[in-house]
Amino acid sequence: MEPAQILDILGNENRRKILQLLSNRPCYVSEISGRLGVGPKAIISHLNMLEENGIIECSVDEQRRKYFNIADNLRIEVAVSPHSYAVSVHTTPVNRYYFKQNENKTIEMQKAHSASILAELSREIQNTKTQQEELARKQQELQVEYSELMDICMDAIDKVSENPLQAEILYALLKNEQSIASLSYYFTTHPSMISAQVLTMAKRGLIEYTIRDNQQYWKILRSENETGDEQ
Repeated sequence: MEPAQILDILGNENRRKILQLLSNRPCYVSEISGRLGVGPKAIISHLNMLEENGIIECSVDEQRRKYFNIADNLRIEVAVSPHSYAVSVHTTPVNRYYFKQNENKTIEMQKAHSASILAELSREIQNTKTQQEELARKQQELQVEYSELMDICMDAIDKVSENPLQAEILYALLKNEQSIASLSYYFTTHPSMISAQVLTMAKRGLIEYTIRDNQQYWKILRSENETGDEQ
C-alpha cells in the first residue's frame, strides 16, 4: 500500500480510535460501536475500508460471531525537515503459526505459573521498549546531523553554482543519482536545458555520471582519494 494512502485512511479520527481499541484485543462490531458511541453501520464502513487495505482482518468464533484484529505490525515514518520530506511504511508479519502451535502450551503454563510468566513477559516487553526508545533517540541524533550537513552543503552549492538552475540540480544530485530525464521531469524544464547545465558542471569537475541500464545517471563528483580507495 502507498504511504499516502495509509495517511489518508488514518486521517479519520474514528478509524484511528478503532485501531486503538484493536491494539488491545480483537473486538466485535457491537463492542466497537458501543465503546466509540458510533452507529454500527458507520463502524462497519470503517472496518471494511481498513480490511480492504490489509490493515485489519476478521475471523469467526465458535458462536459464528465475526471479530476483528490488526493484521500485521505496521510502522509509519514521516520525516519533515527543511531539506527533506519522506513517508515510509514498514510491515512485519505476525507469526501466527508460532502462536497457534504454542497456544495450548501457553495456556497450560499460564495456569501453573501465571504470575512468573507475566513477570517474565513484562521484563521482555520493557527491554524491547527500551531498545525502541534508544533507536528513536539515535534516529533523532542522525536527523540533526543530517540537517547540519545539508546546511553546509547548501552554502557550498551557493558558492559553486553559476545560476539558480545549477544550484537546484546540484541539490537534487546531493540526495540521489539522477538521469537527465528525471531531472527534467522534476524541474519541469526541457531536457536540453538540463543537459546544457549538467555538461557545464561536469566540465568544471563538479559532477560525474555512471552508466546503469544503458543510461547515464549523474551524481556529485567524488574526491580522487575516495575513488582511489575503492580501486
